[in-house]
Amino acid sequence: MKLPIALSAFILSVAFNGATLAAGGPMNEDLSPLAIPAQKAVDAGKAGNAAVFQTEAEAALTEARAKLDSAAQQRITGKLKRALEASKSGDLAGATQMVEESMRDMKKSGGPKFGGGS
Repeated sequence: MKLPIALSAFILSVAFNGATLAAGGPMNEDLSPLAIPAQKAVDAGKAGNAAVFQTEAEAALTEARAKLDSAAQQRITGKLKRALEASKSGDLAGATQMVEESMRDMKKSGGPKFGGGS
């Protein structure tokens, strides 16, 4: 009788622990290491400097690939990869726009907003 109760308690504790860890992941997301090279890439793209743009976009992409914790970070990685490909093909204006879009996603995926704001 005690074995089924102990086994069910163990299974429930593992399930609740997994749900707690999954629910806590996106709330602790910090994308600030991505924002610095992305902003430098945007500045270089607006100045027309393709070499600096590619260097900074590669730095941001490397940082984004280092830790893919959330769906937002995966979207950002995809946009940075497409921006880098566009800059290598010669479309610096389009690449700069893609990096700006990824930066908007970085700002959207901040911490939770409590307190009833709109």
